[in-house]
This record gives sequence, structure tokens and C-alpha cells, in this order.
Amino acid sequence: MPTEQSYAIHRHNPVMTNVGFLSVLVAIVAFVLWWRDIAGPIAFGVGIGALIFSQMVLLGISRAYTVRLQDRIIKLEMRVRLAQLLSPASLATAARLSKGQIVALRFASDAELPALIERADRERLTPDQIKREIKNWVPDLDRT
Repeated sequence: MPTEQSYAIHRHNPVMTNVGFLSVLVAIVAFVLWWRDIAGPIAFGVGIGALIFSQMVLLGISRAYTVRLQDRIIKLEMRVRLAQLLSPASLATAARLSKGQIVALRFASDAELPALIERADRERLTPDQIKREIKNWVPDLDRT
């Protein structure tokens, strides 16, 4: 995904959504061919297979979009939280962290958050490493 956008490249192209629609179209064509007795049981099998595949694509899209949206919300919540807790220098450090690192830091207590942000930036800690370093967990019970 490009880091810069302009009018020419701002559109979202949901490839998996297109794949899902294509598989539903394949299923419809296969069922029409089967129903019209143009193609035999193979068409019915292709139709069922395409519907199963489209359902799997739909479930994958649903989960991926839910997690991405939650991560955006958590990032916004953390910006507000960090603005209340950190000095301007620490805020600049936090701004260098990746979305995954910020999302992982949401579990840290207010007391340990500044030092953990410094370590995450300095040592390039992964989100999993950040979570392992948290001593006083703040639960996120609203996550789906």
C-alpha cells in the first residue's frame, strides 16, 4: 500500500471483494446451467464449490476489515491518551512507532507507558515483544 496519496491513486481497490463477487457470479451461472439441464451434476458441484469459496472470502473480508477498523480506533484512542500523559519529546518518539506497536501499547498502564514507548522505539520491539514487557495490564474488553 502506498504511503502517499493523490487524486490519481486515492481509490480503494478491494480485490478480495471482487474475487467474492466473481465466485458468486460463477455459482449463479453454474446453477442456471444445471437448472436448465445444459450441464449435469458437474455444474451443480461447481456452483456449490463457488458458493463455499465466496462464503470463505466473505468471512475473511469481514474479519480483516473488523481488525483494521479496530486498530484505527485504538490508534486514535492512544493518541488522546498519550497527549495527556507524555511530554512533547515523548510524543515525538511515539509518533515514530508503527500502528502495530501503538496497538500493542494500549495494554500498558499509564505508569509504565512512557518508558515502554522509549524502549519500543530504541530497540524496535515488535508488538508481541511489547506485550511481553508489560507488567501492569490494562484490559481491552471491548475488542471483538
